[in-house]
Amino acid sequence: MRFPRSLSRLCFLGLLTAVTVLGGARPGSSAEATVLLSGADPGELWKVGYGGALSISLFNIVGGEIEGIWQGSELPSTSHFSLSAKAYIAPPFGTFVPYGGLGIGLYRESVPGSSDTGSMGLVFVGVKLKFPVGLVVRGEYQWVDMPTPAPVDLDHRYFAGLGLSF
Repeated sequence: MRFPRSLSRLCFLGLLTAVTVLGGARPGSSAEATVLLSGADPGELWKVGYGGALSISLFNIVGGEIEGIWQGSELPSTSHFSLSAKAYIAPPFGTFVPYGGLGIGLYRESVPGSSDTGSMGLVFVGVKLKFPVGLVVRGEYQWVDMPTPAPVDLDHRYFAGLGLSF
């Protein structure tokens, strides 16, 4: 059985188009695990902190993240730990991915002889650099909204992170 010449050509062009389009497609990474190194303001009160984040992305533009950070203080026996849930928009531009969003979380501030636990809000912006081998380098700046009775002010937090996408 022979196909008409025009149908054979059409099938060949369709197959060539499918191979071209799908052959150039990269599989999208839907999750990232990141190790974080942080700082906070007011700078005279806070020193280096560390933490981690687990991120997921949907449709390669909307993301969600769980973040935990412990922040050390210049004040003796004082620290801040927070656990936050964040949602953000992250339009990719090749390897460069700017993002921004909102978050809510819980914190525990420990000070000598006392501690304080409460809720906090975040507004944040950042940038990720995604490399082909799954390596992710990122930086983020956060505006932190804590209740006024918190023992030690924490107004802003910033961090650099190194992670893997999978």
